Amino acid sequence: MPQLNPEFFLSQVFWLVICFSFLLIFLWKISLPRISTVLEKREKKINDNIQTARKIQAEAKEIQAKIDQQLSKSKEQVVNLIKETTNNLQNSSAIELQKIDSELSKQIEISAKSIEKNKNDALKNINIQIQEIVKLTLSKLTNINISNQEIENTIQ
Repeated sequence: MPQLNPEFFLSQVFWLVICFSFLLIFLWKISLPRISTVLEKREKKINDNIQTARKIQAEAKEIQAKIDQQLSKSKEQVVNLIKETTNNLQNSSAIELQKIDSELSKQIEISAKSIEKNKNDALKNINIQIQEIVKLTLSKLTNINISNQEIENTIQ
């Protein structure tokens, strides 16, 4: 094998050193700076994205807190509005019930007076009819004429 021949060994070492030196210089001057700049850009972009994400997360927390605060305030306002509306409806229904009660009381009083008047009128008519019947009965049975005053005094 020619690679292991000691005669060519020095030449091989020389070219090996030249190739590796060239490769080292190429990597050190050209490839590694490009790779490092790409890595730095990536790291910077990642850090920027992380900072942006943190800012957005903080803003989202603030917005969520504001939304929660507004929701609780809105719920409180709705509860107060419902209570106020319920109280207003209860008050207005109580007022309407009082009006209806007073109207019914007035109508009951008027009806009671009307019934009492009709009762008294009916009793007067009955008394008059009784007096007439008694007068006619006595006049036909006994031929006695009795005045209405005497019959009235007798009935009462």
